[in-house]
Amino acid sequence: MRKACMLLVGAAALLAFSVNQSVAAPEKVGQVDKLQGQAEASQGSQKRDLAAAGDVLFLDRIETGDAARMEATLADSTKVTLGEHGRLVIDKFVYNPDKQGGALSIRVNGAFLFVGGKIEGPTGGNVAIKTPVGTLGVRGTTVWGGFIDGGYGVLVLDGEVTVHTEHGLVTLRKGQGTMIYGNNAPNKAAPWPDRRVKAAVATISFK
Repeated sequence: MRKACMLLVGAAALLAFSVNQSVAAPEKVGQVDKLQGQAEASQGSQKRDLAAAGDVLFLDRIETGDAARMEATLADSTKVTLGEHGRLVIDKFVYNPDKQGGALSIRVNGAFLFVGGKIEGPTGGNVAIKTPVGTLGVRGTTVWGGFIDGGYGVLVLDGEVTVHTEHGLVTLRKGQGTMIYGNNAPNKAAPWPDRRVKAAVATISFK
């Protein structure tokens, strides 16, 4: 009986070791460039504080604290800046430096600035930014998004963005923005007043 128990214990330990070995570590997809205040990333129940030069991993759930800012660069040179009380998840990242294109999908809540990298490719269409109000499709883009002036705003600083919600679609070009209020369709593309532009930029600016 004692020998049988020892064999069972040994088999269980071997099985646990095999399972642990088969679980791949999360893939590194980028690196934190700058950090102001506090930010943390979690994978399942595991949490870690982020710091400048720290790794950004695939499926990290990143959250920023009070008055915080975080800028990260992904492996394809895409840059994402997150404002305070923001949340970010990179849920698709397909990139081969020896090939054009790839695929990138991020989920973001809170003020952000997105500067497109190599995954966008020459024609775009490979990047989706999922926000609380809908999805942004980007092309050669620098775009800001976040809650502002009682609604959700999207402002294109360079390139072209398609804002697609359940209630409508609008295409924005450089210098144009839109506002989404409640469950309404996005407003028509139009330049924003200077006051709103400055307020938007302030949400992702470092001190």
